Amino acid sequence: MSRLRTASSTAVQATKRKRVEKVKIESSEENEIEIKRKSSRPAIKTETAIELNNEVTGVLSDIKIEIKQEPADIADKKSDSKYIPHIKVEIEKDTPPNIFPYIEKQHHDLPKAPKNWYKIYNEIVTMRSKISTPVDTQGCERMPNSINPNVRTRNPRIYRFQLLISLMLSSQTKDEVNYLAMKTMHEGLLANGYKDGLCIEALLELTEKELDDYICKVGFHNRKAGYIKRACEMLRDNFQSDIPSTIEDVVTLPGVGPKMGYLLLQNAWGINSGIGVDVHLHRLAQMWSWTSKNAKTPEHTRVELEDWLPPKYWADINPLLVGFGQTICVPRAPNCDICTLATTGLCKASKKSLLKTPITDERLKKLNKQRGDLSKLIAEFV
Repeated sequence: MSRLRTASSTAVQATKRKRVEKVKIESSEENEIEIKRKSSRPAIKTETAIELNNEVTGVLSDIKIEIKQEPADIADKKSDSKYIPHIKVEIEKDTPPNIFPYIEKQHHDLPKAPKNWYKIYNEIVTMRSKISTPVDTQGCERMPNSINPNVRTRNPRIYRFQLLISLMLSSQTKDEVNYLAMKTMHEGLLANGYKDGLCIEALLELTEKELDDYICKVGFHNRKAGYIKRACEMLRDNFQSDIPSTIEDVVTLPGVGPKMGYLLLQNAWGINSGIGVDVHLHRLAQMWSWTSKNAKTPEHTRVELEDWLPPKYWADINPLLVGFGQTICVPRAPNCDICTLATTGLCKASKKSLLKTPITDERLKKLNKQRGDLSKLIAEFV
């Protein structure tokens, strides 16, 4: 276990009372690691310098550190002998959104897994590292931080709420359109005096018509405005104006199904209790025979995938394949001529005619008009 060293800019008096320091470390491989140690020094309220040994993580250059100061009322509690002061440090790894881990060797040949599944998955990981897609910056998980920089660490409760709203608006709506609606609503509420912009307190005060005006560009906006208003009332009345932390409670919110629920829990609370399956993941899993012919709906696909896919990959598989489906394997006109699944023969559904045709200047223009930036991947084929 690596050592955590803290230094304060002001001298502190020694004390005999022991305390526990709790450090939360988030990484791409594990949702949360907790490190506890005993210390004989009292709580430090001043700004603290943190140095972590490389044994904890080898990517210190890629992480953001935010020290959460104790609330003002802590001083009053310290008179209580049962109170144990602590420093809480949250570390958010700043991993590029198009970088995903490969399937580990011990997971290659699983008893129930379809043939060559890990080869397909790993090829997509490589391709995704070379392209930028809408889900990478404007998808629901990334959207709160895109419209409200650093909100995930600065104000986790607001992040959770904005994540919920982005998910509720996302059905039957492209990420780009959803992003604009969220951005317009957040900036409009800031301009109207709500210091947190898009927050539950603001939406509770809006009329359904006012809310609908903000989100009028998304699909089924009238229905979604009603869902959001009722959801806000339920959160206020039943969950202390915060997001529930179980799938059973989450899906009681109007307009929120299992797909949204599992994605919400993974990103809001770090709870990995299921796979969020959208139309892209459902379509691609069927195409590669990762599910049976009986998997007619995204919910059927979720159940079958969870039966063989290790939970370690449940959170990554959605954004990984959504980005791939948005830009390369698009539903009606797949770009098989720049897909390594096609050129290596791993995808039996690839269009052979595209593979036999040279990439012309006219074809390049069409490829460059895709929803994302495919230039690095395209360069390998021309």
